[in-house]
Amino acid sequence: MRNAIGFLIILWGLSHFFASAFYALDSAARESFKTLEMLALISQSELAEK
Repeated sequence: MRNAIGFLIILWGLSHFFASAFYALDSAARESFKTLEMLALISQSELAEK
């Protein structure tokens, strides 16, 4: 019985860990795409000037 409770506590902790890890990954990917978009817009405007 004690092992089952410990296992449930470990599962609960892992679920919270992975939930926050996925949120951090999503935020990092979103910011990377914003940077790439800005670089593409700058390149496009520089090509249009030439």
